[in-house]
Amino acid sequence: MDASQYLALLGLWVAGIVAPGPDVLVILRNSSLGSRTAGVLTALGVMTGNLVWITLSLTGVTVLIGQADTAQRIVQVAGALFLGWLGVGGIRAGLAARTAPAPVPAGSGAGLAAQVTGAPPWPAAPDRAAGRAPGPARAFVLGLVTNLSNAKAIVFFVALFANVVPAGARWWETALVFVLLVGVGLAWFTAVAWVGSVERLAAGFRRHGAAVELVAGGLFLVLALGLLLAAL
Repeated sequence: MDASQYLALLGLWVAGIVAPGPDVLVILRNSSLGSRTAGVLTALGVMTGNLVWITLSLTGVTVLIGQADTAQRIVQVAGALFLGWLGVGGIRAGLAARTAPAPVPAGSGAGLAAQVTGAPPWPAAPDRAAGRAPGPARAFVLGLVTNLSNAKAIVFFVALFANVVPAGARWWETALVFVLLVGVGLAWFTAVAWVGSVERLAAGFRRHGAAVELVAGGLFLVLALGLLLAAL
């Protein structure tokens, strides 16, 4: 492979991962409504999923899946079900946040009582609201499964490697492709998590947490419907 082929590969790869999609959406959601740690771990999960796709592509497995209609439809339906589950969960969390009781002013009787007893001046938030910051394992798994459930990745990686990486590439050229794609992808998704967790931006997202959850849930449902239609 010459330098122009590597540059073309990186250009297509960057265009593919920068485009808004489920990966970027779930990272931004977890980093802004949760924490920076949750966002970074979600990014690591997303990149682990991409690592799987890259490995399958370099070994020719994605080509076989792309040529097998039944296998491709199974991947699409499974991905649609998972994205639909994320969408429903986001909408339920958004509706729960909209109906949650407003904080009691500090000067009121309930607020003064809370200061004396040390209890929060409003009812405890439901589990869904408290779960905005997923635990480390859950954040990683959410990123991993969100990426693996994107059945469009099969088409993308088949096109990427078929058009740029020659069939007779040497082993070290294949290894370099692997390192370049993983390194650039990891840098991008980690940067998305970092930006999403910047306090000024994250505070704005949290102030409108219900709307963010509803929009994110709606987008996941749209993506799920698109996959189902493609499969059927």
